[in-house]
Parts: sequence; structure tokens; C-alpha cells
Amino acid sequence: MKATKTNERDGEIKTVGDIALHRKCLAFSPDQYVRIILPTMQYSRLGAAGVVDEQGKLVGMLSERDILRQIFKLMASPVIAPTNAVKHVDDMTVRDAMIKNPKCLDEDMDIETALAVMTEFGYRFMPVISRDDPRKLLGIVDEREIAIHVKNRLDNIKREAEAKESVLQYLFHEPYGVGFDPKSL
Repeated sequence: MKATKTNERDGEIKTVGDIALHRKCLAFSPDQYVRIILPTMQYSRLGAAGVVDEQGKLVGMLSERDILRQIFKLMASPVIAPTNAVKHVDDMTVRDAMIKNPKCLDEDMDIETALAVMTEFGYRFMPVISRDDPRKLLGIVDEREIAIHVKNRLDNIKREAEAKESVLQYLFHEPYGVGFDPKSL
């Protein structure tokens, strides 16, 4: 990943690109076997990964939930006997379970907008792509992580507003006896 200009001020995350730069991201080939990459996802404690082609360009996204859906679909298939289902699961590739051409977030998108998009579409994970190359995967963000950053921003705004209110109250009740009651307006 190339280093991009960060939008952080006093440690505050402002864009999904800021999150993607500081978060581990896995990427797999569509032809890799799920039985091989799943332990990597579990060990990394990441619920989603990017799927990239030979040139490293984003072609899909894979989540543990997508893998489970595909497995359950195989198990429920009347064509596949339960004794033979394990064989089909062992043969499952990333291509079989991935979301092809997923909706993506641009690295410059602010976290509030990203949270709104993810909530509107019901996505738990979304890829973050480069502003310069819309097929270059920078990372994957999850809804909970973005929500935490939005909450932190709101808490900071609240603290700043309380500090300004405190200064105004002090100025309105300055020690020279003139005083001014803002409630009198």
C-alpha cells in the first residue's frame, strides 16, 4: 500500500482511507481453495478479505459469512448427497463464495457518510479503494469500527462545545461586577 496523506488531526480518524491505512487487510486469489485460506482468516481475526486478480486489482470480496452461506447451500442441495458434500466443500474456491464486483468506498469518503452507506445497504464489511485507481484495494473496513470512530468524533465535538460554553459562562460572569446573563436575551 502506498502511503497517502493522512487526514488525522490529534489522532482523529476522518476518512475510511485513514482506517484502511492502519488496518490489516488480507487479499486472496479467486482460484485459492477456501479450506486453505479460511484458517488464515480465522488466525488473523478478520471476517472479510479482498479478492484480487493477477495484477493485484480488486475483483471481489470474501467474508466468513459468504463462505458459510455457500457451504449451507451445498449441504441443502438435493443433488449432492450429504456424504459427498464434504468433498464439494474441500473443492470450493474463493471464486465460488466471493461477492463479485462489490460496492466500494472511496478512500476520501468521510466516516459518517461511509457509516450511512453501510447501514443503508446492510453491509458489515466494505472494500476501500484508491482515489487514483478505482480497482486498487487499500483495505477493508467494518461497520463496527467505523461506528466507533464516528462515536469518538461526536464525543470530541461534545467536549469542545462544553469547553466553549464554559469559557463563555466565565466571560459573561467576569469578576468586575458588570456581569451579563445570557438567559436575559
